[in-house]
Amino acid sequence: MGIRNSNIYWTRQWARPLTLEKQKIFLCLLIVLFLLIQPAKHGVLGSEIHQHPENFLKEEGTKGLRVLPANWTDTRVQPSNAMTCLSSDDTRENNCVQVIQASFSQTYSKTFNSSLEFRLIYSYSDPHKNFAVSVDSSDADVEHPILFVVRQQKAVTSWELPYVLESSFGYQRRYNTFRRTLCPQPTRRAESVNQIVVDVSTSSRSNVTFSLKMTVDSQLFVRLDEERRMSVTPSQNRIFKFTFPTSVTQVAVTSKSLDDVCLTVSVQSPKCPIFDTIYNVEYEGFRQTMTGQSTIIVQKEQYPEGFYLVYIVNTDDEKCVNSRTLAPLRTNRTKEVTFTIQETVSVQQFRNVIFIATLGVYAGFIVLIIATCVLVEFRRNKTKQARREWEATVKIHKSELEPISEVPEFQISETTKTENGHLDLSCHAETTSNDADDVFSDTTNPIRPTRQENKLTSKRWRRVSEMTKHQADFYNKKSKRYVSELCIIAVFYLIPAIQLVWNHKDMMVTTGDQDMCYYNFACAYPYHLLIDFADFNHFFSNIGYVVLGTTFVFITKRRDYIHTMMMRKQNAVGEQRGIPPHYGLSYSMGFGLIVEGILSACYHLCPTRMNYQFDTSFMYVLAVLCTLKLYHARHADINVKSHMAYIVLALLVLLGAGTAFTSEFYFKLGFTVVHLIACVALAIDVYYMGHWKLDKETMVEHVNTCWKSRPLYLERLTLVVVGVVCNVAFAVTQLVIDSVDFNTHLLAVFMINLFVYSVFYVIMKMHKREWAFVTHRIYPFLFLLAALAFWLTGSYFFLKKAAKWEKSPAESRMLNQECLVANVYDTHDLWHFLSSTGLFFFFMFLLTLDDDIESKSRRDIPVF
Repeated sequence: MGIRNSNIYWTRQWARPLTLEKQKIFLCLLIVLFLLIQPAKHGVLGSEIHQHPENFLKEEGTKGLRVLPANWTDTRVQPSNAMTCLSSDDTRENNCVQVIQASFSQTYSKTFNSSLEFRLIYSYSDPHKNFAVSVDSSDADVEHPILFVVRQQKAVTSWELPYVLESSFGYQRRYNTFRRTLCPQPTRRAESVNQIVVDVSTSSRSNVTFSLKMTVDSQLFVRLDEERRMSVTPSQNRIFKFTFPTSVTQVAVTSKSLDDVCLTVSVQSPKCPIFDTIYNVEYEGFRQTMTGQSTIIVQKEQYPEGFYLVYIVNTDDEKCVNSRTLAPLRTNRTKEVTFTIQETVSVQQFRNVIFIATLGVYAGFIVLIIATCVLVEFRRNKTKQARREWEATVKIHKSELEPISEVPEFQISETTKTENGHLDLSCHAETTSNDADDVFSDTTNPIRPTRQENKLTSKRWRRVSEMTKHQADFYNKKSKRYVSELCIIAVFYLIPAIQLVWNHKDMMVTTGDQDMCYYNFACAYPYHLLIDFADFNHFFSNIGYVVLGTTFVFITKRRDYIHTMMMRKQNAVGEQRGIPPHYGLSYSMGFGLIVEGILSACYHLCPTRMNYQFDTSFMYVLAVLCTLKLYHARHADINVKSHMAYIVLALLVLLGAGTAFTSEFYFKLGFTVVHLIACVALAIDVYYMGHWKLDKETMVEHVNTCWKSRPLYLERLTLVVVGVVCNVAFAVTQLVIDSVDFNTHLLAVFMINLFVYSVFYVIMKMHKREWAFVTHRIYPFLFLLAALAFWLTGSYFFLKKAAKWEKSPAESRMLNQECLVANVYDTHDLWHFLSSTGLFFFFMFLLTLDDDIESKSRRDIPVF
């Protein structure tokens, strides 16, 4: 009854007319009810799946979609193949992420577009494992590439496919395959679980396919003396790790290849990230370019925890060829490389060879030289005593003979005068045997004749007394100007040279670019001695120049002192004997040898094309000084002034420095013309012994008479002809063949002229019956033989070059050679030792060459 009455009540209430207020309430209820009965939204991907189901593929095991709040990301580990999507108001393209719990060594091939992103999660617990990722996509587009991002515990790595590299010529290379070794990140706790997350996305609205595979890289670690072979491409670099054994302090990483594809080898510290692309490899460690061979010396003190070894193929061969050579275009840039890591000589063994063995050999050599000098001095004193006894006997016999009148030196035969009363300066003349054997006896005139007064007579042979009109002190002071001026030049030349080369070496160390210096990397050992040396053995091997140059200076000083004492006695007697020794030139030769050793050591701090002149400039000086030493011996009054000689040498060094910036044909042609003109002028000056004038009448007279009679100075004519022929041959060779660099060519010109004049001097001594240097005083002859033996042997090693700055750094490394002596010295080090010893013996030969006539009167010594 109650229920019935209740229903009647509500029926009556609703039957009443609706008021405005009730209508509003009823309308609101209808709107709420309408909203509640609407179906749920599926988001952007759900809407597109309903509208365009043909554009999507169904993955096996894919679960239903979940609608999530905007900008919400699920950070929890999702089950295998779970998919998370974003709501429709999210502005990102990839609003759905499919999470895959991936397995190592399994290939995952997926097709997707901009609305889907894949996240592959790799879990591992072994902290010593290392991994490599390989990806491939044949239909990826450059405009809409596939992006790969790999996240590790302490590193993030990313790349894209296609992998695009731009070459030096401006064109691009595209690679659809890419491989990268991930940076190892060992954990402190072995039981912890680590993850590697790989995110794959694209901006392409059309479907693209990719494949991805992550494997355990079991080839990462390399052992000592283990040989490895691998293939490297620009998109597939290779990374290895080496850890030093306990007993190893230094190793050499030697890489070889049979093809010429340009490759970059880098040594980096074992830290993440690894700089393993051609664009960022210069940011860490040190590196070399390579075509066929490469060697990098690594010390344990630099990388106590080991190092990474990275191989990257360059996009082109521009860095591996000479700048004057066009790099070839290669479509296939796959390079096969074999490398080994071997232990080098230990630091203690290196010190024993450098400081004990080498310095011990030089100490023994100096002792031998001192003993030889003592023996030579003993023989000289004994010979002088015998000479004085013989002269005393001759004077006794001469006093019993009728005196013979002597022709004054200043008298000139009437037959040599022309109709105008002037001397006959023709290159030919008719002479008699008496004229050829006349001896000029006046040596008391202290005034030096002028060039016009001291013209040549018709006599074939002049005497040293005619060419030495001044006192001994005059020649001594004049020759010693060479020493003072040489020291000034050396100081102002050495300071900027050391600064420049040291700056180059510092740049190489700072940037890590070992292409800056042309070492023989197969035999280049770093060492710290006050400062850091990248190639200490080639620096130290120049010590021979310094030690032997200093020894020669002391020997010269000793002989200079003895000669001064002897000259004081001769002045008391009033007669000059022997030839002027010109010890100033000998001092200059010794100091020049020291400076050459210092400059050569500076050059080997960082050998380059720009500083090669430092290695050769003072070799020019030594060659010229040796030639002047020979020529001044019997031409004291017609010698070259020191400042003029150094000015000419400065111009030649300037020319040599200019070739570092240009190698044009016209530059070489201009030098050849100047060289030949200077050669002809010098030949005329040598033939007439400085007494000729460059005027029209004299030249016409000489030309007219040269065809009418035989040469008056046949011996000097032979010297002139041989010298001119050799110089022309060298000039034409350099101009046509271009086989050697300009500095080496210039040095060869000086050396061949020195050799020709030395041979001429020795032959003329024998021709004038000065046999003592071969028969009795044999030590000059032994010095000459020793010099030739060391020079010839050294030249053999010099020609076997282990590096050439004329080539590119990669091409130069093709010439690198392993050490020959004690695993420390190579062929160029042997050249340093042998050439310095050869120069020392040649200096000793020049110093003692005329000892056999030092007691002979200058009136009896011929000039040639």
